[in-house]
Amino acid sequence: MVKKIVVLLLCIVCLATILIGCGENFKTDPIPTDDLSGAVVESNGGMAVKIGKYLYYINGYAGNTVDNSFGKVIKGAIVRCELDANGRPIYETNKVIVSKNVYNTTATSGLYIQDGYIYYSTPSTDKDKNGEIRTSAMFLMRSKLDGTGTEIIAKFDDYTNIYKVVKGYVVYIKTATEIHEIDLNSKKFDDKVIVSDVTTYYFTPRADEENAFVDKVFYTKPSEVKTETHNEMWVYTAGGESKKVIIGNVPSYPSEKLEVPTGYTLTLVESIYLSDNKLRLVYTKTDSGPNTRSKGTYSYDFSSDLTFDHQKEVRYTSGRDITKLHFLDDNNLIATSGTDIGLFRLINGNYIKDKEATLIPSSATIFYLSKTDSNVEIYYNSSSVISKIKVLDKTEDGYVVNFGPEAIEVFKASATISWLPLEKIGDLIYFWNTSVKDYTYYVDLSKVVGRDNQTLKPVQLSLITPEDKVEILSL
Repeated sequence: MVKKIVVLLLCIVCLATILIGCGENFKTDPIPTDDLSGAVVESNGGMAVKIGKYLYYINGYAGNTVDNSFGKVIKGAIVRCELDANGRPIYETNKVIVSKNVYNTTATSGLYIQDGYIYYSTPSTDKDKNGEIRTSAMFLMRSKLDGTGTEIIAKFDDYTNIYKVVKGYVVYIKTATEIHEIDLNSKKFDDKVIVSDVTTYYFTPRADEENAFVDKVFYTKPSEVKTETHNEMWVYTAGGESKKVIIGNVPSYPSEKLEVPTGYTLTLVESIYLSDNKLRLVYTKTDSGPNTRSKGTYSYDFSSDLTFDHQKEVRYTSGRDITKLHFLDDNNLIATSGTDIGLFRLINGNYIKDKEATLIPSSATIFYLSKTDSNVEIYYNSSSVISKIKVLDKTEDGYVVNFGPEAIEVFKASATISWLPLEKIGDLIYFWNTSVKDYTYYVDLSKVVGRDNQTLKPVQLSLITPEDKVEILSL
């Protein structure tokens, strides 16, 4: 009788394992790895992350429907290579660190390295009641930097949960209205709801160096007085508390300074880390008045105490909004306004758009802005190709629009950007090459010579599967 009961229990366990996909074995031998404690992490959250002498990167874009069994994955796996003294990958040192298919649909959900672990998202290997693998669901996982210690942190029904890994926590947004936090130091990865009535949210950008705001998420919510139309801006610190930073009415704005007595609606846009450990938060304001006189783009430079002084708020536009602000100095910035990307100058206390020219095509997006003592060049992405053009000269009197020769491509390839954007680390741009089945390639900007096809040719970084090699050669 005892034997029958044991057999029955084993059958039940096996059936459960088949149904929920918990039978995956993550055990593997460690890959020899240097001690990286104290090493600075560069480009956290992207398709490639640098730490010490190593580059950890996603080995191509494989989608979410391929076999994702641990140990069988090459394309889409996490691969590590060593970097030479100039920061260039040494192909021969490539090693598969995590044989799981890294995948997501959100542009900020790439690889994160923290405290000896690498964090990533991957398609679920659980099965539904019909025995089909739930590839539309997502696992959030981590592995040690030597490839061992792989474990599942959380399971989600889809890829809509936008997250950030910072200072021992995963902070994520659920259903666009809830902020959650997972404690990475707890045995069961405890998950708790921080706030549940969010209307807009904004994660501060990833930072290569320590910053007082890297562990923050800003969000807006309705006024605590349900009959009022203004809203409130809050900030949450990972592992800490929420704090109200701006009320769209009294007392943040004195009643005599309000453009309409009902106050303002604030919407988060973006932010920029400042050199003095401050954060410039960019947001829009509007109101319910007949002329919406407050409508425009604003910013405020927050210090670590997170106090707000309405007199130090900066207004950039009136009646319209701008985005993707690139500050050249205290008096000049490049930003997107409608379909134009142009220069804005501070004149008599107001930012005025330069009327001379649109700096780059309206269909493009700024990838990287190079500012020197003499000029400004814009590297921009248009149709998945990066080009550069000089747009401004710097003089004693400020910036002058002065276009250089026609735009020059910086590499001869097309990039897959359906998930993660191209990644710039030092002088190298990493991307998934559309022409080579979306495997990872790079181009070295320091070696690029305009219109020299040889220097524009990208370099293979990825390990390519034997099957794909055969297919690529037949193209």
